[in-house]
Amino acid sequence: MKNTFKVAIGALALTAAAAYAGQYPFPQNMKHPHGTTIEYADTDMIKEHYKLWKQAWYQASNGWVLAPEGTCSTVSEAIAYGMLISVYMDDQDVFKNLYKTWTGNSVNGGGMNWRIGCSGGTGTASDADFDAALALVMASKQWNDDSYLTAGKSLISWIATNDIASNKIKPGNQWNDGFNPSYATTANFQLFQDVAGGSWSSVISQAYTDLNACQDSKTGLVPDWCSWGDHKPTLTSAAVSNDIGFYDDAARTPWRMAWAYYWYGDTKAQAFNKKVVDWLIPSTHTASGVNSGYAYKSNSYEADMSVKRNFVSSTFSGGLGLATSSISSDEAKSYLGTVYRVLKEKKSCTTAQGCGEGSVEGEKYYPATLNMLYLLLLTGNMPNLYNTTGFEKFTPDPTKAPSVSDIEGQQMASRDSTVGLSGFWNWGAYHDKLGIGTKMVPDSGSSPLYLKDGAIYAEASMEIGPEPEWTQEKADAGLLKYPSAGIAMSFLSNDKKGVDFTKLNIKSLRVTMKASGPIRMAILNEFTGEAGAEPGIYVPVSGDYVATTYDLTPCDMGFLGRDKSCSSPNPDSLINILSWVDQAKAPEGTQILKGVTGIKWEVKDAKGGIGELSIKAVEFLDASGNVVDPEKITGIKISDTPKTGIQAVAAPAAAKITVAGMNISVEGAKAGSNIAVFNMQGKLVASGKAIFGNAAVSVPSKGLYMVRVGNKLSKVSVK
Repeated sequence: MKNTFKVAIGALALTAAAAYAGQYPFPQNMKHPHGTTIEYADTDMIKEHYKLWKQAWYQASNGWVLAPEGTCSTVSEAIAYGMLISVYMDDQDVFKNLYKTWTGNSVNGGGMNWRIGCSGGTGTASDADFDAALALVMASKQWNDDSYLTAGKSLISWIATNDIASNKIKPGNQWNDGFNPSYATTANFQLFQDVAGGSWSSVISQAYTDLNACQDSKTGLVPDWCSWGDHKPTLTSAAVSNDIGFYDDAARTPWRMAWAYYWYGDTKAQAFNKKVVDWLIPSTHTASGVNSGYAYKSNSYEADMSVKRNFVSSTFSGGLGLATSSISSDEAKSYLGTVYRVLKEKKSCTTAQGCGEGSVEGEKYYPATLNMLYLLLLTGNMPNLYNTTGFEKFTPDPTKAPSVSDIEGQQMASRDSTVGLSGFWNWGAYHDKLGIGTKMVPDSGSSPLYLKDGAIYAEASMEIGPEPEWTQEKADAGLLKYPSAGIAMSFLSNDKKGVDFTKLNIKSLRVTMKASGPIRMAILNEFTGEAGAEPGIYVPVSGDYVATTYDLTPCDMGFLGRDKSCSSPNPDSLINILSWVDQAKAPEGTQILKGVTGIKWEVKDAKGGIGELSIKAVEFLDASGNVVDPEKITGIKISDTPKTGIQAVAAPAAAKITVAGMNISVEGAKAGSNIAVFNMQGKLVASGKAIFGNAAVSVPSKGLYMVRVGNKLSKVSVK
């Protein structure tokens, strides 16, 4: 009898477990049918982000996601977002609790009143209704429960009657004073069409008409709100920001478009994101370069550099950055990797109380919640569970992640004045040794010059860790450790001493190179007081060698670079100082030209990043566009072709040089003379000292060599 009872209890437990077991447990790891999915994501990291998010924002006692600030209220947007997140994290307890809050505060059994708690508000917010309906449909498949599908269809029907008017998207069921581009959730609408039928295709068509009318032609940005009449940026009664521009609402729009392209291959969504990407990549370089808001002034968008906006956040870096997932170019894919990296580094506060203040570090409700949604979509963990056709299962492969790679070719000796690139010999690699994630090939202190196919190139593959979050306390305690990695070329052996470009009539710099990642070129000089404060510019990303000419005409604290005028310049085209540099202490471009010490190229990304470069030529040009002889800059003549090795063809040395096997012997040299043996590419292969006038050195292989005895050169053959 006891055994029978135990079996019955066991069967009941299994049945209960099956009811809660997700059909698509996290991680789903399902590659989207369209766009670029990050296939090397750390899913344990996503679990940790979810744990933090729940700890800070989910309140089980009343089924809330605390929002927008503080701990006394929630909003329908937060409940819907929480429903989406919990579906894909396969957390049915959270989903049921949130959905209970939704139904308990619904408007006539449909959408939820937009805010409840200490500051209540009646009427719905359409975007929350759209997301809750989608979450219900996904829940029906995740937990094999048709009641969720029935509820989803009912909500879709309510939305069609209350949140849509003449196929246009209303802000909510009680108002219609403007168009919110981020409410154009076209992936949701296509799902609604598939699930419930109706006229959702017409809603999608109208949504793109309104989106395109609101979209800026130069940047691809849209405002938080557009007027219904002329579709110009405007403020409405529902505006979250007090300013007009691309702010917290609008930041979600490229994400919405990415979602539609990921799931359905929506070419109109892709076209929207293409306009964004064409501006985004050259303007911001990486997701860490995205500002947290862009003001709309004088009919154009510009970065809002106010204290409350000039920082990196998941909301904007992820929202804007996801536009690149819709574009198949190498540059877009590389940029998308930086989006993942920012989202990986940004984390929620551990508690809602005091979040973002004092010792409670992390992101607040809105960016922390979007961080989860962006990560899920980006990494293939937000598939269309209603119809998984075209979604492809995969196993995350860390080897697919961008990483530092080895460099092909023969590395040259460090600071060898007989070997150079474009006539410049004094090259070096550098990186920090702080143990904060920096890696580099070649190693710090060695030469970045490599011989490949008979030519010399300057090359590096670099990764830096994230910069520390600045606080006055950390600064005072000396705890701010900033990563660095790059290569530098100095004109003189004393790399602190500069060259007067004005006397040499140098007017521009032409660099032929290819690069990936955020590589910044900077002008080293005698007058900039702090490393990293030099004027610089991000180089073009390209898989092929491209020659770019930079104008060295002074412009404020730097130079024109790729711009045409200093009177109304494009900041992204100037060779200019970074925003953190104190302008009162920075030298002007006119002063810098009188003491240029060299050029450096380094990877720059606030949240950590990877960059690679290969430089084929560095040329300084005069006013007529002619190349200035590098010997006039460095004072040293170097062979133009590494095959001839050392340029000097000296008179035969007085010492006698003989060869026996793999040994080269020197006799009769001046006592104490230095002996150096170079291969015909100019690389030092052996050295010694003729202490009593005689010396012998061994070479690694047969062939022709140049032997330097003191300051005399001879060619010898080892057969």
